[in-house]
Amino acid sequence: MSLRFGPGVKTAGGPGEPASSRGAVVGTTVGLIPLFGLVPSLSASDSPLVTVLAAACALVLFAASQVMLAWSYHSARLDQRFRFALLVPLAALSVALPLWLGKDWTILLPYLSATAAVAVPARLTLPALATSAALAVFVAGRTGADTTALAVMTTAVGLAMTTYRRILDLNAELRCTRRALARAAVAEERLRFSRDMHDTLGHSLLQLTLRAEVTRRLYRAGGTDVEAELQQIEDMGRQCLEQVREAVTGYRRLSLSAVIEEARTTLADAGVTVTVDAAAGRLPETVETALSWVAREALTNVARHSRAANCRVVLRSEDGRALLQVLDDGTGPARSVRHSRPGTGGNGLAGLAERVTALDGRLRTGAAPGGGFRLQATIPLAAADRARETT
Repeated sequence: MSLRFGPGVKTAGGPGEPASSRGAVVGTTVGLIPLFGLVPSLSASDSPLVTVLAAACALVLFAASQVMLAWSYHSARLDQRFRFALLVPLAALSVALPLWLGKDWTILLPYLSATAAVAVPARLTLPALATSAALAVFVAGRTGADTTALAVMTTAVGLAMTTYRRILDLNAELRCTRRALARAAVAEERLRFSRDMHDTLGHSLLQLTLRAEVTRRLYRAGGTDVEAELQQIEDMGRQCLEQVREAVTGYRRLSLSAVIEEARTTLADAGVTVTVDAAAGRLPETVETALSWVAREALTNVARHSRAANCRVVLRSEDGRALLQVLDDGTGPARSVRHSRPGTGGNGLAGLAERVTALDGRLRTGAAPGGGFRLQATIPLAAADRARETT
């Protein structure tokens, strides 16, 4: 497959022109130097001056076309049709000059073969090389040159340039792939960071808000625990800063039991009673971390949106899967989903679904038995092994 080397491929070269195109021009020019030895040999003969000048002009045109083709291929400034059109007069000169001036000029045919390898579309490379070899046999037979040597040299140079072209195409494809992987890595890191910011700070800021409301009520009632409440707010602020640092470094690990215990205080401030039914035993760290994020977001939504009086957390490990359920007796799924709907840039339930799906798990939401809202996450325990293999 042939790739175009567009102007966007920039390395150490100038604006819009990669360094490889400059190197190709220099390399092609150096490779054409042997051709100009034909003119002195022609002038040393008895050829008229007009013939020498015409041959020199034709040779300069041939060399300039070679350089133009090399530059256009490496920089992609000119399209495939231009290169193919420029190949036609090159082929005409490669045949006409040897027939006119003698067998010394058959050296143009290997140059033609090399040019044809990059001037035609990739699918036509082999037919172009076969045509160049056929022209070499034809010209050698008319000029008295060694047919076998000329045909072999023409074919060998063409095959070498075909290999060179294939290497260039693979390098270009590799550069495109590296850029695509870099963009994907940046996008993935942005998604991770935004998701962690939402899941972490959303919960922590809710705690601060509820604690501030409690402090305000105590202050209005003339309570004596205002200073203690302010100290808790200060401690929560420090925890928020630490969580931001952990999210930035990407090493945030959560404990499910710690998340639930932390949420008890927040939910108690919101007037919600939490009961826990845990019988899962020790879970793999990857699975526990994912379920911890799910539990934190789910319990935060219970405190913010459900208007519930009771909340139940169920944790099970069965059939090779870890199961987490968060149920409340609040207003039900309509209100909860409205505040955490997917499709809002990775926040809410969409962020939870991404975390669970990354471990081949499944996230379900809907009405709880008897009313209220239920969030259920199921993750295979084997997902921890697969996650370790990919890291």
